[in-house]
Amino acid sequence: MPEAVSRTDDAALTALYGNWIKRMALLLRSRMPWADLDELLQWGAIGMMEATQRFDPSLGVEFQAFASRRIRGAMIDGLRRDGAHRRGEASFDPEHVEMVAVERGLAPEDPLAILQREDNRSLLVAALKTLSEQDYQVLAMHFFNDMNNREISAVLEISEGYASRIRKRALESLAIYINAAAKEEMVP
Repeated sequence: MPEAVSRTDDAALTALYGNWIKRMALLLRSRMPWADLDELLQWGAIGMMEATQRFDPSLGVEFQAFASRRIRGAMIDGLRRDGAHRRGEASFDPEHVEMVAVERGLAPEDPLAILQREDNRSLLVAALKTLSEQDYQVLAMHFFNDMNNREISAVLEISEGYASRIRKRALESLAIYINAAAKEEMVP
């Protein structure tokens, strides 16, 4: 019988905090517009169920404070899992990328589209030679060894955030170099 009471309490808490979960999901979505609201709500409900199961009133923490962290954490964990899944499905077929670039009007200035043409492989090599050794190492580990920031930071003995900044800086440098070279080609 205690289980039936627990289930009733769980349902009552979920009903009581349903609008609260929705507000948290909407707030999170406002900061991350790519997030799917239905998925956030679903992850929030899972977080609420976990909070009701794990809550211990003897620790002196209010349920709302405890549940708030668990619900938000469940939503963020779900976004991370979903993001990893979607990154794994990303299409890098050169023809598809070029077609999308042309449709969006980005083809002439899009560095990826420029590099995909056979005659521009030397441009990529020249652009890579302009990078510092550390910038080149980070890009090589990320794109050729499929390493994430955590793995790169462990190898280079730097923080994950710094590894991310180095990769961003290196990609920006490559884009600037390639766009400048492409503009020079267009000028007679």
